[in-house]
Amino acid sequence: MTGSVQNTTRQRPSTSLRRALWHEWRRRRDLFALYGTFMTVALLCAIHLDFRLGVVLILLAVRLPADLADPVLEDGMQLRSSLGISRADAVRARTLLVSAGQLLLALGAAGVILLSDWAPGAQHWSSLGIVTANDDGSSPPALWGHLVDIGLFSGAIAWTHALIGGDAFRLGARMTGRRAVVWFLGVCLLIYLALVGSMLLTSGLLLSAGADDDLGTRFVIAERVAQGTALLLTLGGGITALVLRYRRWVRRA
Repeated sequence: MTGSVQNTTRQRPSTSLRRALWHEWRRRRDLFALYGTFMTVALLCAIHLDFRLGVVLILLAVRLPADLADPVLEDGMQLRSSLGISRADAVRARTLLVSAGQLLLALGAAGVILLSDWAPGAQHWSSLGIVTANDDGSSPPALWGHLVDIGLFSGAIAWTHALIGGDAFRLGARMTGRRAVVWFLGVCLLIYLALVGSMLLTSGLLLSAGADDDLGTRFVIAERVAQGTALLLTLGGGITALVLRYRRWVRRA
């Protein structure tokens, strides 16, 4: 009997944060297994059938804070209290698990983009449709275009998590997957406006400086500057905002 008690003690995580992570994983591992299966199917479809399901993976990542939230917040708090898990560690564990799940789903969507066979003339929404005399738009998107698209949607996921993820920990707050998707679409709209605004501003500055030619170089430079600016604000800003909000959620726990 003594040996059995010792084994049980060893198996139970020794700290509140580890218990919180183990508790959250046990509650939602079936959902993560389902998402992992769907991600595998999406990658296989992209490779063998040229059928892209990356947008579905992105929307699943956006919904994840809502999908992992407690249906009844009071019941979840009481259960964690009975396991000796502090509220702050519960917030840490949930945020870490959601962020890890979003990262995996985002990587799956990135794999769909990079492994797909893109048709000539296809473009990402972040390319702004720039066509020059040297490139008439008849070739598939370049690697840079893929990376910009991946960075922008990943940043939009991080911004959405930062903006509404705290509702999953507050009594009386309505954390739903539909609401998360609406916020995500709003963030994407702002990103596109930032892209267009940055490109027009840069193009105007280059034109006023006399940098103009018949090959469309000015527009290419303006597009690259706009994409770099949008990446900095979206991906860099989204990660920073999520870290700052995470610290605030823990302090207010």
